[in-house]
Amino acid sequence: MSDLSQNIRILQIPSWYLPEGGQFCKDQAIFLKKRGIEVHILANVMLPWKKYKLKALTAPWKSFESVEDGILTYRYYYRRLPKQNKANLVRWCQRTVKLFDEYVEKYGKPDLIHVHSCTWGGYAAYQIKEKYHIPYVITEHRGIFGMRSSLAKESFLPGYTPFLEKGFSNSSYIIPVSEQQIPKIKEFLATEVPIKVISNILDTAFFHYLSREPKENFTFVTVNGFYEVKGYDILLPAFDLVCEKVKNVSLRMVGENFEQKAFQEILSRCRNKDKIFFTGWLEPDGVLDELKGADAFVMSSRVEAQPIAILEAISTGLPVVCTEVVPEAVVSSNEGYRVPVEDVNALASAMLEMIANRDWFNAKAISAHAASLAGPDVVTENLISIYKSVLQPSLL
Repeated sequence: MSDLSQNIRILQIPSWYLPEGGQFCKDQAIFLKKRGIEVHILANVMLPWKKYKLKALTAPWKSFESVEDGILTYRYYYRRLPKQNKANLVRWCQRTVKLFDEYVEKYGKPDLIHVHSCTWGGYAAYQIKEKYHIPYVITEHRGIFGMRSSLAKESFLPGYTPFLEKGFSNSSYIIPVSEQQIPKIKEFLATEVPIKVISNILDTAFFHYLSREPKENFTFVTVNGFYEVKGYDILLPAFDLVCEKVKNVSLRMVGENFEQKAFQEILSRCRNKDKIFFTGWLEPDGVLDELKGADAFVMSSRVEAQPIAILEAISTGLPVVCTEVVPEAVVSSNEGYRVPVEDVNALASAMLEMIANRDWFNAKAISAHAASLAGPDVVTENLISIYKSVLQPSLL
């Protein structure tokens, strides 16, 4: 492994990146670098006009590079065309290939491209492979491949199939973060490609085990902004049902977008809004503080693959109530309760069970489970093994 590490350069191509998410990509690069692998990031960041407004106008219109947390990052800001999903797909991939051309002119060809999600970095990597003959692997993060809700199933439009087939079928390895994603991924394979599940990476030294003392008031926490896929129209009615049975209970919500009209309408129907507290978006230190003050984590999502927020929670020893979009490998009966998607009564029942059985869960064992699944040493060792299997013939 060490010989391989000293001889390769990995270029990560995330399908979305900061400030539009994608922290997992940077985290992976940082920990791979600690293992002696040179990692760069090629980030064609799609900026929606409606969301960013002034930033979409004032951000650089040309590619540029910077060193972010020790990782060389070659960037471009792509301005998304409103209501033009297919056109955005094609144009984003074209611009990513052009960005790669610029990168190669300056730094030369990387040994391997590591794509984060086939939509649509996988298709861009396929085009790069056709031009430069550079192999690529894909880590698939998107929860829609789990096919656990109608929203996930409706996301696969027929027009996207050729792009997914090219992206997946021409990769050298596919790395889903969940077993649940594999059946749908295989539908897009025109040829056999090796597949291995590897977790997202988590800084378990930062999100470490936290000792908690039981208190009279039971506090649930959730760390997710307001988006349709997060199912807050399920969580808040479920919380109302919980409050009918238990008086000393509260819900703390960490994240952004809760000022939006759609969420405010959901909140207006909640009978126990006085027991819900909003922190806004928080830096990791703030998230850690919220996890420490909570008794359990709750997630009502319609679509997930392997949520970082839950990994963070269980790494601190916090038990979880979540929907079945979260893999059982992450949350088994030892770590909490999984319930059907979009089922208010089932979610409320599981939350009540959690309150009643808070002393049953072994916090230290929950934390150890997170480390065995997502700890940096475990994940980087698995990734390096895959890099070796793809590149070793050319290094002999």
